[in-house]
Amino acid sequence: MAEELRRELGLKEVIATVMTAVIGGGLFISTIQIQSVAKVGSGIIISYIMAAVPALLVALCYAVLSSAMPSSGGEYVFVSRILDPYIGFVATWARWFSMIATLAAMAVGDTILIQNFFDIGGMHNVSAMIASNIQIVAIIFVIIFVMLNYLGVRLYGIIQTGMFFLLIAGIILFIIFGFPHISWSNLKYEANFNFSSLAKASSLIFFSYIGFAAIANAGGEVKNAEKTLPKGIIISTVGIAIIYILMALITYGAMSPSFYSSYNFSNGSIPDVAVHFLPIAIVMYVAFAGSIAIISDINPTILASSRLAFAWAKDEIVPQKLAELNKFKVPKWSLIITGMVGIAIIIFAKAFMNAVMMINMAVLLVYITVTASSFVLPYKHPEIYEKAKFKMKGLWIISLAGMVLSALFLGYILRLPDAMPGFLFLIAWITIGSIIYALTLEKHRLFWRLEKQQRKEKEKIDEKTIKKLLEKR
Repeated sequence: MAEELRRELGLKEVIATVMTAVIGGGLFISTIQIQSVAKVGSGIIISYIMAAVPALLVALCYAVLSSAMPSSGGEYVFVSRILDPYIGFVATWARWFSMIATLAAMAVGDTILIQNFFDIGGMHNVSAMIASNIQIVAIIFVIIFVMLNYLGVRLYGIIQTGMFFLLIAGIILFIIFGFPHISWSNLKYEANFNFSSLAKASSLIFFSYIGFAAIANAGGEVKNAEKTLPKGIIISTVGIAIIYILMALITYGAMSPSFYSSYNFSNGSIPDVAVHFLPIAIVMYVAFAGSIAIISDINPTILASSRLAFAWAKDEIVPQKLAELNKFKVPKWSLIITGMVGIAIIIFAKAFMNAVMMINMAVLLVYITVTASSFVLPYKHPEIYEKAKFKMKGLWIISLAGMVLSALFLGYILRLPDAMPGFLFLIAWITIGSIIYALTLEKHRLFWRLEKQQRKEKEKIDEKTIKKLLEKR
């Protein structure tokens, strides 16, 4: 029997985890580099709003499910218990790889922002040294955060909360000092409101919102999870959408027509653009905050991905060794394997935006299954839904809308020129997961199935007993 994890994360750690898991390369890099894939100009502000709609809908579904079924490996538990065990495993199997692939994307992205920081400060030799040793630097980050996670969820919470405040300070400084530089004529000049381009940009910008589910996978370590998780997820998601829209508004509102037409968006970032309209000291801190934002993505990614493996191990789909806890009540082997796979992906990582496409596809598949789970929960398992401290009228409408929009975004990504290799890899990865599931089918400790079967058997016995009693009378 696997040991239980410690519940040591409160509301501030939940909000810190969600916001630092979400705000990262998507904000500081994709806001600029998206123009190299979908030329929308200042229409990126509309794309952020469009992407926020399904993100908020999915977040509400996570809030309900987290309130009803708070546990480690949340996404796997939601889908496997409500929809189907096989769908739950293969969807989160894809999700597990995508979360670790995020480490590779963040490694590439963080190099850009760290280089910005040293270039702005005139330390070009340091910037060049980091650029030539990106993989080594990224691997060092992964090793450090695996070690910090290994020392327990309480230390994790302290570090993540600290990085959260450093990040928010940088964002606030950018907004305060940048807002006076907004020119509506700049926004009008750059605007491209072609719906196809906006939809394409939104499907990729959606990457900027993924990560709020990280805390759901650590639900077994949250105090008073039934109330804390939904509250933290909703507060964070709304706050993130506001931050993204304001940051994009300032960034593009401060670009003159000549700057916009000559700037190389394919290698750009918000700090690199900000050099042209903000004081150097402020830009350096914004670049530092951007680096913190991306580095801080690594911590919750390691936490969430290792908890998925922990949940699979508890159901005996993968070796139970992965559910073994260390003295700090952390699943040590799933944590170590997550770190090793992350390092392997970093070694073979390529361009940032290509990694974004593959990650988005895997995450959208999970979101489709999670929203489907919230859709059927009140009807298929009313006894579980009744336990939820957070409920909503019209949940079926929210779930259906989130499901349809997630599917549409997936369709738009598949239409992109470089998307098919990543999609084929994803199919191959799911096939491997299916084989693992089939090979371990007889060992699965599917308690929810057993309980359901036992209830049916008890009902049959009760019916026979009642029938016999009636016959005797």
